[in-house]
Amino acid sequence: MPTPKPGKAHRQHVSKPLEATTEITSAVIGLVAASLVLFTYERALIPIYATGPTTYLFNPIIVVSVLCASLNPVSISTSWAWLYTALGLAAAPNATYWSSVWTSRKRNPLWGPAVTHLTVLTPLVFLLTISIVSAQLTWAQRKMHITKPPLLYRVSMAGLSFVIEKGLSQHLWPKIAYLNNISESQIFLVLAWVSWCLWIYKHPCGPPKRSKNLVFSSTQIKAVILALSTAMWVLAPRYLSSPVLPHPLHESYHRPGSSITIHSSVQSVTGLIVVGEAGPLEGNESKEIHSVRYLRASHSILGGVWIGPRVMTLNNAAPITDALGTPLGDSIYSTFVLQEAVRLVNSTVKEKSGHQRNGLLIGLGAGTSATAFIRNNVAITIVEIDAAVYDAARKYFGLPNPGPGRVFLEDARAWVEREHNDAVAGSAQTLYDFVVHDCFSGGGVPQHIFTLEFWKSLKSIMVPDGVVAVNFAGVPKSDATRHVLTTLEKSFVSCRAFHDLYGPMSEEQYATEFINIMFKVFFCTASKSPLTFRDSKNSDWLGSPLRRHVLSSLAQRELDLDLIRDPQNQEENSKYILTDAHNPLGKLQDAQGLHHWKRE
Repeated sequence: MPTPKPGKAHRQHVSKPLEATTEITSAVIGLVAASLVLFTYERALIPIYATGPTTYLFNPIIVVSVLCASLNPVSISTSWAWLYTALGLAAAPNATYWSSVWTSRKRNPLWGPAVTHLTVLTPLVFLLTISIVSAQLTWAQRKMHITKPPLLYRVSMAGLSFVIEKGLSQHLWPKIAYLNNISESQIFLVLAWVSWCLWIYKHPCGPPKRSKNLVFSSTQIKAVILALSTAMWVLAPRYLSSPVLPHPLHESYHRPGSSITIHSSVQSVTGLIVVGEAGPLEGNESKEIHSVRYLRASHSILGGVWIGPRVMTLNNAAPITDALGTPLGDSIYSTFVLQEAVRLVNSTVKEKSGHQRNGLLIGLGAGTSATAFIRNNVAITIVEIDAAVYDAARKYFGLPNPGPGRVFLEDARAWVEREHNDAVAGSAQTLYDFVVHDCFSGGGVPQHIFTLEFWKSLKSIMVPDGVVAVNFAGVPKSDATRHVLTTLEKSFVSCRAFHDLYGPMSEEQYATEFINIMFKVFFCTASKSPLTFRDSKNSDWLGSPLRRHVLSSLAQRELDLDLIRDPQNQEENSKYILTDAHNPLGKLQDAQGLHHWKRE
């Protein structure tokens, strides 16, 4: 007796769970794709615009895009939404690059990124949100047995999607080291391929259902299309990738027709770490910067040195060289030399005896001051959050090996707290004679290592009258600088500060626009003796014309701290103390960072 064929009702009963599973899977893929788009897009823009300008209107524009998708009155099926998403993602590498490059030339750090967000990010978020919400609604319609879910439900689903996407983009993807070795173009194009595959899967395809002459089934036709599409997609990166160099960069790249060479490009924990140089130019009429090597972390210049014909030394001293033997000249920033004045302090016991044995550097940059301290026979411990920065300083900027157990590649707050706990327990291995704290980057600072609690922990691993030198950039007469100074003076007995400008500084310049910004270094100590400095001498200069100029003119560089704080109003000053519970420094620096962006 033949087995009866399943009826229509039975097939529908079987297909409903499968369809529900398909819709849930589609929504999950959409959430993952959207979070990767946010992560990748932001990572691509920061090297051009820096973090502050990139993120200033980032979330509001995303929220508006999500709301528009949830309220969209035009019905767009999930299959077509995935097709449009695939096309948008395929165009995203070049659209992101060229849009941001063009808008950045307008020199507006607010509206430039906003235009790029609206041009590139908004369509992608809109389409992905439609795919996610549509899949959720289809599932809800079957589960709740309703024709059209209420508006509030759609908005709630879109809002929940936004929260999940932001959480993944900020807290998951940055921790996956593998993504550092994948370019933004590759991520966008892989997501485009996934979206294309979803469109093929969800879109009706094949002969009419009533046709009796079926040569291939719908599934077979889709499989063939998918195979052909995948084969063609292998060629996509060649035509759809942006002009951005791959990272990591396996060999130096020289830009044709220019003097620019990129030696290294590595995506790391603090951004895209790039070592580049502008080589010597033929002739002397060009106004372009030349003969310089620099270290960048995304948008920010961490340091640099002169090379080629701009390498100059005193008394024919041999210049330092990089790991490949290339001669290197002075730092392009004098503030890193100004930090070295911590060795000239002569008002504490160790400094009076001339026996500064141990120094701590929090933040390395290109390693200018670290190299000088090591050349002056000071044992230096380096705490640097980014391993790629340390590797660049060693290979391209002449940083000597500090020695075993002297390099810690981690967050300074965690490291200091661990050392503080050891000191409290009486098991500290080293107490530091001085600390150089240099953690400025592109108008912003890691605010958690400028608080009262941090300075208290730091003092516990220093000798009782040790000296800390804090590099801080910002308008001198500003709330940000006043917060830093007030907190330092609360933590230490006395402080003095010096600027790195080449000429004298007028009182008017204390409140000038950020375009006239200079770096300033605060020197503070817990010693009850007045903080004083000896005169620099030939051995301090290490054959460097810049060191001779900066250290010999230290007295002319001092800032009047009474113009920054209010010496007559201690109650008012107390409002400017930074603590872990009250710390507006990041927001204040972000505002000033918009001006810093225009300078760079």
